[in-house]
Amino acid sequence: MDFKLIFLAVAVLAGLGIVLGLLIAVVSKVFKVEEDTRVEQILPLLPGANCGGCGFPGCSGMADAIVNSGASPRQCKPIKQEKIDEINFLLATFNQNKE
Repeated sequence: MDFKLIFLAVAVLAGLGIVLGLLIAVVSKVFKVEEDTRVEQILPLLPGANCGGCGFPGCSGMADAIVNSGASPRQCKPIKQEKIDEINFLLATFNQNKE
């Protein structure tokens, strides 16, 4: 066996892995998509059933619609009244901070 060729193959693959890893890191920073933190705050207040009964594709779609399209939390069929109140409080807080 020629150990020089084995070592060369391992070195080339390791170098390629490092270069591609760095490239992925740079690309992920350049093309980063900013997410709305308001959606992330409302999502845990929804029941998480992802049933689609509200007319949106799951609870994340419902949370996005509540924040960005003005959808009512009451459109969610399995949600409890306490959670609706919490969501409405958060929406009021968001609107106050916007002004």
